Amino acid sequence: MKKIAKISLVTALAVAGFATNSFAADTLAEAFTNGKVSGAVKSYYFAQTFDGAGKNDSSIWANGGHLNFVTDNFKGLVLGATLQTSHVTSIDDKDGKTAGSMDAQGSVLSESYLQYTYDKTTFKGGRQFVTTPLLAGSGSRLIKEAFEAYLLVNTDIPDTTVVAGLVTKYQTRTDKSTYGDNSFVNYDTNGTGEPGNFYNIGNDGVQTVYIKNSSIPNLDVQFQYADVVDVAVDMYVDVKYNFGPVFVAAQYYDTNYDSSASKDSSMYGLKVGGNIEGLDLFAGYTSTDDANDVVRGIGQGAYSQFTATTKTAGVDAFKAGTDAWQVGTGYKFGKLKTELKYTSFDQPTVNADLDEITLNLAYPITKALVAQIDYSILDYENDTKDATDLRTRLIYSF
Repeated sequence: MKKIAKISLVTALAVAGFATNSFAADTLAEAFTNGKVSGAVKSYYFAQTFDGAGKNDSSIWANGGHLNFVTDNFKGLVLGATLQTSHVTSIDDKDGKTAGSMDAQGSVLSESYLQYTYDKTTFKGGRQFVTTPLLAGSGSRLIKEAFEAYLLVNTDIPDTTVVAGLVTKYQTRTDKSTYGDNSFVNYDTNGTGEPGNFYNIGNDGVQTVYIKNSSIPNLDVQFQYADVVDVAVDMYVDVKYNFGPVFVAAQYYDTNYDSSASKDSSMYGLKVGGNIEGLDLFAGYTSTDDANDVVRGIGQGAYSQFTATTKTAGVDAFKAGTDAWQVGTGYKFGKLKTELKYTSFDQPTVNADLDEITLNLAYPITKALVAQIDYSILDYENDTKDATDLRTRLIYSF
């Protein structure tokens, strides 16, 4: 089941904060000697087929992975780096549909950061992976997106995590990646087919504050403020309450554009779900104001809406006047994890509605080796756009 929001950045920094009290390394040299190496080897095959005339099917097989090194803790100081690499083994893509997502040859240093913790406050600055509702890199392709960011995390308030800082750059999947709903990013206009570089977010980056609170039993609350300087101010909030095996949740997006020529807009969402004897059931609904599109956030992982999908990510849900709903179920057959969901997007634009059906499968072959399959059917109101999408991944982690 898709989580309501993602908090890996907050979790990682909070854990690091508690760990620093041990001061494991006595010298800086020892911190490097005792550092930890981890990584993954990945093999991805993606294929798309189209029903409409004049559109060519596409497929790509790419191999690569990442290597991560983190020093031991030296008086609260930790240094980290992650190198990612991608190499296309086979490709059949006459229309260049994979140019901005998977078709990349080469390597990129996606993480290179300094982290320092004192008591319950942690600073992390440099290239890093970020995952919050409005700022999140996607790891669904070989090259995971990253950011250049300077963040402070504090946990002084019981059951509360506060993150504040500045995000200046965004690393895309390839140097040909561009996204219309993140048009304020200064993308590369002369990409040559390499992994994406770090591109400026507007002129002055994004100022953000994120808060997560779980002080009330069974109730989780998240809030994020993100100001893309001179472009728009985005706010996000969600609440989730658990009634034993059942939960209910609500969310709200609010976009205030800096330009007087653009009307402000908002989106709200509702979700309910539960587990009955191992069977997950869930249903979600989102509705966007007629006035304008909502800025969903930055990065291809910033899809926190309750009607997010696998193939299109549910991007249509953020378009003005769009109502979307989703129903789904998940079950684990032994080690095989399955999820099936149906999502419908009702747009005011003529001939633009979409029904998206997705089956997600994941199976751990061994403790370190995992196989994943995603299969999506896209049924558009405009039949010429109908398509199917297959994604397979084999990941060995160490």
